[in-house]
Amino acid sequence: MSETLELLRTVIKEIREDGFEPKVAFVGPKFAEKAAKELEALGLNVYVIKELNCDAIIANPRFLGHLRKASRRISLEPLREEREMWEEIRGIGEL
Repeated sequence: MSETLELLRTVIKEIREDGFEPKVAFVGPKFAEKAAKELEALGLNVYVIKELNCDAIIANPRFLGHLRKASRRISLEPLREEREMWEEIRGIGEL
């Protein structure tokens, strides 16, 4: 399972545990580019919002803006940074 899919499933599970049903994903263009398959597999209605860039907001649209527990914001940036760090470490190990 991809890291992105695992992250999305974890966020969806957290929202459900708080008593809400996530149905939408507001995603930045870079997030959409990297996670299109994962978002489609989860059956969320996806809306691309330029200002979100590498981030996404998974939410229950009925309560969005009213209850903080009804949505979560996630970012692919930490995953990218971690991947780059491990690549650097591998590169050093090969020297």
